[in-house]
Amino acid sequence: MKDSENALEILEKLREELNTSHGLFSKKVDVPLCCDLCDKLVRTLPNSLEEAEYVKQRRKEILANADVVAKNTIRAAEEKAEKLVSESEVVRAAQVSAKQIIENAYAQCDNLILRTKAHLDGLFKDMEQFLLSTLSVVRTNREELRAARIDDNN
Repeated sequence: MKDSENALEILEKLREELNTSHGLFSKKVDVPLCCDLCDKLVRTLPNSLEEAEYVKQRRKEILANADVVAKNTIRAAEEKAEKLVSESEVVRAAQVSAKQIIENAYAQCDNLILRTKAHLDGLFKDMEQFLLSTLSVVRTNREELRAARIDDNN
């Protein structure tokens, strides 16, 4: 029998030995073997129990670490989501502000165009008045010149 057997292997061998048929030609239970298996089980159980306790303790640590990691991941995700929401609010506010600035620029441009047209209209009106006045002077001078020429021919 191997020394490195674990408790389950020893129990399985003991079960096999005890499950033999008790008929006329069947094998009888090997009591010394069963006693040897029980002794081996007694020697193996403390190690198996220690290993089980170690696994149990590690399980608690692993679960605790997993819980910490999960909470940190959730917190980081919440912080990132909060940051993204904040950034999205900043972007949205910037878009609203940019839209308002563009609308104001268009309004100022329209106002400037209207004022420029009004100013040009005033300049053209003054120019028209000046030209009409100059034309009137030219007409008068021409008529006087024509009248003087007719008088000189007669």
